[in-house]
Amino acid sequence: MCKPAKVHSNISLFAKAFDMRLFVTAITITLLLFVGSASADRYRVQENAPDWCGMAAKYLEPVGNRPAFKCAADGSMIEGKRSLCIRLNNYGCLWQRRATWPGTDIKPGNDGAHDGRGGSNGHSVFRDPVYSLAAKFHWFAIKRDKSALALAETYLPWCDTLGSVPRKGKFYRSCKLKPSQRLASRSYCEKPVHGRPRLGQCSSCNCPSVLAEKWVAGSAFGVRDQLPLVSANGLPSDLLVEIALRNSVNELGGYRPNARAVAEAKALYAEVYK
Repeated sequence: MCKPAKVHSNISLFAKAFDMRLFVTAITITLLLFVGSASADRYRVQENAPDWCGMAAKYLEPVGNRPAFKCAADGSMIEGKRSLCIRLNNYGCLWQRRATWPGTDIKPGNDGAHDGRGGSNGHSVFRDPVYSLAAKFHWFAIKRDKSALALAETYLPWCDTLGSVPRKGKFYRSCKLKPSQRLASRSYCEKPVHGRPRLGQCSSCNCPSVLAEKWVAGSAFGVRDQLPLVSANGLPSDLLVEIALRNSVNELGGYRPNARAVAEAKALYAEVYK
């Protein structure tokens, strides 16, 4: 009669030990998840990206009469242009996303670096611009079912100024601005009511309709056609790459990624995003 009681006692002790192990495991998993999420937090950096001039000399080619990049031994620029996104190693001028872009680990092991231009967020800061170009390819690729015009309106919204500054020329940035916050005496960047930008608007504000026309120029597609942005092998199509490069000329102040940058970005895309 005593043996069953002993068996029940052993079972009870085993159950308690098992419950404790489950509790410890749950705590461990929670801590790991917390650490993982912390490593993906966005954070602001004050300086330029590391070796930005050397990267520009390696990966950018001039368009028109721009000089090729030349850098001093200390990394400072001798010839070239100190465009914002070039100094951030960000050849797509991409803002930091919520999940953070791979390659923005200015703090080792912690993706999420940005320039703080938008306060709690801003343009991503990459340690290597090849990551930025691969990210740019990915940005377009996941929107494969959109037209050039829809892509342009998402990539460079009507509400924003060139460079995302509060004011450019006589036009003011209107993104997230409530009607009650607008001043009647100011001209704002916004989508034209009748489709045609106002005089001087495109020299101060984003004009997606103009950009979309540049993207598809020379192709068989119109601005409202769905674009083949991904090849059968899952990699960025030639059209996607050309759109990205044409866009870079404006964003990078007369420079565009060279063939080496494109080849390395495609290989990185296949590794990180495909």
